[in-house]
Amino acid sequence: MSRAVAPGKAPWARCDPRARLLATLAGSVAVLAADSWLALFVGLASVAVLHAASGTGPRTALAALRPFRFLLLFTLVAQALFTGGSPALPGILPDALTAEGLMSAGHALLRLAGVIVVSAHLVSTTSPLELARSVGWAIAPAARFGVPVREITLVMALGFHFFPVLLDESRQVRAALESRGVSLRHPVLRLRARALLSWTLAVLFGMVDRSSRLASALESRGFGLPRALRHRFAPWRGVSSAVVAGSAALLLFVVWLAH
Repeated sequence: MSRAVAPGKAPWARCDPRARLLATLAGSVAVLAADSWLALFVGLASVAVLHAASGTGPRTALAALRPFRFLLLFTLVAQALFTGGSPALPGILPDALTAEGLMSAGHALLRLAGVIVVSAHLVSTTSPLELARSVGWAIAPAARFGVPVREITLVMALGFHFFPVLLDESRQVRAALESRGVSLRHPVLRLRARALLSWTLAVLFGMVDRSSRLASALESRGFGLPRALRHRFAPWRGVSSAVVAGSAALLLFVVWLAH
């Protein structure tokens, strides 16, 4: 899975990763808290502003929605069919499709799509290590209550970095096997099972080799010590303060609209 890194001159790229995390959380809450079309429009407009600040366009947002198309379709159908009310177009559409159901379906679809797009935007424009350290910074106060913040940060860093690499490596192994005539879609069951075994072993051996190298890299950076050195973020810039202030103002505005 390739990551689209924001251009260096874009305001979003000059933001502190903690500011990006806070802005994304504010945008997500603003979309989820929207109980009217005006509030929803404001929340979705904030998502568009974040994409503009990072230099990414509508194509990136649509690409983020593509893996979730079945979830979005299920949400649309479920809301449209199981929301009671008056028939939308009597005699033309089935009576199960109500005006309230269609409105609720559109509202739920846009809210879910907005949260997916803004979350995918953060992941695609922030490195896995920065993202994990930002989440660790956000939950650092919970360490006073016994929450293993350091371990959670490490697991998140590994997950953000390792699983996309693993998926990409599995695709490469499959393509290499198919180029040699070993296909997982072979019509003969015995040859298909043989291809599946070869693909599984190749991926597992690659995981073991990558895990050993990753463990050595983590130990060299101090993760093997009882208490690793605390990460220091880059100096906080004015653009980060502006992003956080704007996100907070947007969230308060949406909450005000809800009341």
